[in-house]
Amino acid sequence: MLNYSLEIVGVYVGLNLLINLFLAYRVSANRVRSNVMTGTGEDERLYNANRAHIVNVEYTPIGLIGLVALHLLSSSIYIIHIAGICLTVGRILHAIGLSQAARISTPPRLIGTVLTWLGQLVAGIACLYYAVM
Repeated sequence: MLNYSLEIVGVYVGLNLLINLFLAYRVSANRVRSNVMTGTGEDERLYNANRAHIVNVEYTPIGLIGLVALHLLSSSIYIIHIAGICLTVGRILHAIGLSQAARISTPPRLIGTVLTWLGQLVAGIACLYYAVM
């Protein structure tokens, strides 16, 4: 049987994979709707969906690597949850904010960014702590 912390990491990995797949689907659906297969043209909805997906792809992998490293370092399950929840909720809120308007800052986008960074900060500091101790 898998270690409990690894199962929890698996939950966050699974949720973030589904978030990414949903964002990728939105880009494809908007491409079909607007008949723009490369770039975003002048279509605002396609641009917003594309930015939400791109930014998710930029931030999610490193956050998930942090969660896996925490498991490998036998971190507290609470630290894994804090980092995982911040990352996952942050990615959802950021995508909602970017989907509303990519060219201006929205409250969900700002809160999502802060939560994502907080999740990475917690994971980074915890990795250093557990690696040294």
